Amino acid sequence: MPPARWCFRRRFCLQIVLFELPKYAAPSDNRVIRDPVEQWLYFFCRANESTAEELAARLPDPVFTEATGVLEMIAKNPEDRRLYDERLKMERDERARSLQAREEGRQEGRQEGKMEGLQKGAMIGRIQVLQELNRLPPQSADDLAGRTAEELLALEAELQQKLRDRG
Repeated sequence: MPPARWCFRRRFCLQIVLFELPKYAAPSDNRVIRDPVEQWLYFFCRANESTAEELAARLPDPVFTEATGVLEMIAKNPEDRRLYDERLKMERDERARSLQAREEGRQEGRQEGKMEGLQKGAMIGRIQVLQELNRLPPQSADDLAGRTAEELLALEAELQQKLRDRG
């Protein structure tokens, strides 16, 4: 059965392969294995009976060097394995905390943006009313939205002063 493969936006591909390890016959010669699927099959079947050097010779990809190191670490003693598991847990927890903090920052930024938008919208509405009261042609909301909050405050104060002076 061919492996299932999904690609997301042409950047991330996920491939699922089911191995039937008892049916796998490892090559008897000492050649380097190039096919990624066969490399994993060989690793899963022979890792427990091969040395790190033998695995490195047959499987030159760095991912297998790392996997071999992990196996050696786990096989040493229960204390080393416990420390390894704790380190992995700490890395996962730190990654989760980082993602959570990033998401909270995004949410906070959205809320601040909404508040600024509401305040700016209210200012634009007041300016348009003041322009009408001063018998000036009101500027469009789009024109006013292109200005900074400081510019809008200054314009609002100017229009209020004109209205006071007229009265």
